Amino acid sequence: MKIRTYLTLTAAAVLVPVILFAAVALNMLLNAERKAALRAVHETARATALSVDRELAAAEARLRALATSQHLTRQNLDSFYWQARNTLGSEEGWIVLFDRSGQQLVNTRTAFGDPLPRRSRPEIGIETMRNGSVYVSNLLHGNVVNRPVISVEVPVPHPDGPRFILSQAFVAEYFNRVFDQAAMAPDGVIGIFDRDGLTVARSRGAAEFVGKPTVPDLIEAARSADEGMLRTRNLEGKEVYGIYTRSKMSGWIVAVGVPINHIEDAARKAVLVSGIGLLAAIAGAIVVAYLLGRRLADAIGGAVRSATALGRGEQPAETSSGVVEVDRLHAALAEAGTILRRERDSRTAAEAERAALFASEQEARRLAEQQNKTKDEFLAMLGHELRNPLGAISNAVAIMETAGLSAESSQRAQAVISRQSQHLARIVDDLLDVSRVMSGKVFLNRQHLDLAESVRHCVASLSGTRRIGAHTLDVDVEPAWVDADPTRIEQVISNLLLNAAKYTPGAGCITVRVRACEGKAMLTVSDNGIGIPAQLMSQIFDVFVQGPAQLDRSQGGLGIGLALVQRLVMLHGGTVTAHSDGAGKGSMFIVALPLATEAGNAGSLGVPHPAAGGGYRVLLVEDNEDNRQTLSAVLSIFGHTVSAAGDGSAGLQAAMEEVPDVAVIDIGLPGIDGYEVARRLRASPVTRGIRLVAVTGYGQQEDRDRALAAGFDVHLVKPVEPARLLEAINRLAH
Repeated sequence: MKIRTYLTLTAAAVLVPVILFAAVALNMLLNAERKAALRAVHETARATALSVDRELAAAEARLRALATSQHLTRQNLDSFYWQARNTLGSEEGWIVLFDRSGQQLVNTRTAFGDPLPRRSRPEIGIETMRNGSVYVSNLLHGNVVNRPVISVEVPVPHPDGPRFILSQAFVAEYFNRVFDQAAMAPDGVIGIFDRDGLTVARSRGAAEFVGKPTVPDLIEAARSADEGMLRTRNLEGKEVYGIYTRSKMSGWIVAVGVPINHIEDAARKAVLVSGIGLLAAIAGAIVVAYLLGRRLADAIGGAVRSATALGRGEQPAETSSGVVEVDRLHAALAEAGTILRRERDSRTAAEAERAALFASEQEARRLAEQQNKTKDEFLAMLGHELRNPLGAISNAVAIMETAGLSAESSQRAQAVISRQSQHLARIVDDLLDVSRVMSGKVFLNRQHLDLAESVRHCVASLSGTRRIGAHTLDVDVEPAWVDADPTRIEQVISNLLLNAAKYTPGAGCITVRVRACEGKAMLTVSDNGIGIPAQLMSQIFDVFVQGPAQLDRSQGGLGIGLALVQRLVMLHGGTVTAHSDGAGKGSMFIVALPLATEAGNAGSLGVPHPAAGGGYRVLLVEDNEDNRQTLSAVLSIFGHTVSAAGDGSAGLQAAMEEVPDVAVIDIGLPGIDGYEVARRLRASPVTRGIRLVAVTGYGQQEDRDRALAAGFDVHLVKPVEPARLLEAINRLAH
């Protein structure tokens, strides 16, 4: 007999018992599908209960964290109110603080200070204090929101026993979020019920059923077992499989109702699909038995063709005959061809990889050399920038120490020291500013200001310090009002002007324009200097990148000015662009800032004069003797009565003995630091009215916040200009 005949008889012998067995298997499949569908519903109920517990646990963790608040320990309810409000998201309910009697002390749902009601069941809070554990309420009626609510409560620990209860309250609709992640049939319903059987949340018909009891069958079943299944009718009257479980944290019931016909139809559908598949398999087996005989012969012929192709050095074609042994032979022949092809390809790839690695190594070496050169140039520039003012200061000090020095020479030496000290401070400020800007730690103090007035102020300031040199300044400005930080805007203008002066040799011309155009305030700074090379244009705003300066480096620079300009302008929502027609043709920088909606008056820092009538009593607490002596001398010159201390303990004693009007306190003091000094002064009835000024080298936003939290009125960063310190003292004391 032929192969086809053998295969047909084999198929018939196998199919008869298969058909009998299939009938039994389909019945078993029906039951298994029903159980699998119910298991999936049970998993949905458990997952929903876990989601409920997760929401309640998050509320408990939030409350226990708030229970450790220093504001609460000190009973500073105003500060605690804002801390509690900031702790919550917009949809996470509200925080309530109860005392032992059940009186609400704080409720973030209302404004602080509004009258608050007493809780209707104060014994719940007393029991929570006694147990010392979390309490999750049943569905309640919220007196403040006049809606169904639930609450999570924890006692506030205290050495003498809890005196307060912290509660986070939720409206019942809050728990609808747990349904979003539940895998549920379109006509199924998930319900959450409290320990008394009242509906807390429902995936369908929540507005109608929240606050109403669920079906009695479910309540009765839940009393006897924490998990289970029952056949019942839901609140809409449909006959359903009810799968329920309990929330471990709250004791609530989470139930999933799925219509009975949904479960049964799904099981029957699976059986129907399996039956159709079985019939199709039988029919297919008959056809396949006929076709396999011919395919087997064709497969053997294909193996012969593959072996012939391999012998000629060609890749055998990939074929699949359906016969395992023949397919293995085809696979072995194809693998042998693949090995030979890979061997050829690997040699080619190895050569290409070696070439790519060599090119990559060369590029990495070039980049490393360039970065190393940039680092060396920056360090050289920094050394030059620091040595020049330090040398000038050293020479001025030597002149002032000369016997018989004239008053005019002494004044010139003092002017040199003042000018070069400001130059050193600017170098340090630029280095710190670029670090803060690039790390995202700069905070803008925006106000309404006229960009034209800021330009005039910067031009006058730079001209007064002779930093512009012999260059001609052509200033043509028109009012253009912006909402910006005055200090940062002046920093942008100054850096652009100094950059233009630096790269404009001899008595060049620098032009400054301010115009309001199409909703933008346009600042243009142009010069007729050496221009910007084309290869440098793409990196002109990168840190430590600068063009070739004059050999004497009289204008100095660290290559961070333009990088700082770009980032400060971007923080204000603006843009800065650079233009140049090439070497020797000058350059132009254009800053565009959004115009303010209406004009206003920009504030300015006044220059103080010696105080009339004897000034104020000032206590100076500074551990650096030179700073202490020079600041005492400056304050005395301006009419203030100064007492000084070298550490925190001496400062506290001096403040107690003679209460000053203003205390200027360094933060980094030995022993007791400036923060602790401020806290102790604020805590004492004798000294709590003293106005406090923090003077410190720590100038980031978190340092300022920490100083204000400790009790300081003003936070100033070293080195402090005398004018700014005197203005702060006069304003606070007045």
